[in-house]
Amino acid sequence: MSTASMSSTQTRDEEETGMGTRPVPEHQWLQKLVGEWRVETEMTTGPGQPAHRSEGTERVTSPGGLWAFAEGRAAMPDGTAMDHFSALGYDVSFREYRGCWFASMSSHLWKQTGTLSADGRVMTLDCVGPSMTRDGETANYRDVIEILDEDHRTLTSYGQDDDGHWHEFMKARYTRV
Repeated sequence: MSTASMSSTQTRDEEETGMGTRPVPEHQWLQKLVGEWRVETEMTTGPGQPAHRSEGTERVTSPGGLWAFAEGRAAMPDGTAMDHFSALGYDVSFREYRGCWFASMSSHLWKQTGTLSADGRVMTLDCVGPSMTRDGETANYRDVIEILDEDHRTLTSYGQDDDGHWHEFMKARYTRV
């Protein structure tokens, strides 16, 4: 067995037990999201449209120390309640952060892959989803989570236009309660 293969096998053995996966250092970042949060959101429905502001809550738990699982409630631009759920974890098999997001107002499951900045403050999650401007087509989206301090973080959502430019359409500010 080559040294590279041995190293890879040893690493995998350290991460996976006979009954599952043990948390690795990459999972530690997810613990920053755990807790009860008050959320203030500002969202636009399109260029030149007025911003919609809403308040909500989010509760994040950590099943097995491997995931950040969030359950939240906020208001839609028309005032109706929206329940949303997300899961974010580090996949030791594929060596990347992976997540999903879904909500009571949409049938789409947003599947994300993420990267963590070198300083550990910013998680960038990329995904493909339904176009907001053209029925039946897809578009690229990006969510950026920034840890400001132990009790504050932001989530900024972007959509990519046909020219490859990213446009912010939502910003949420989280405060630990």
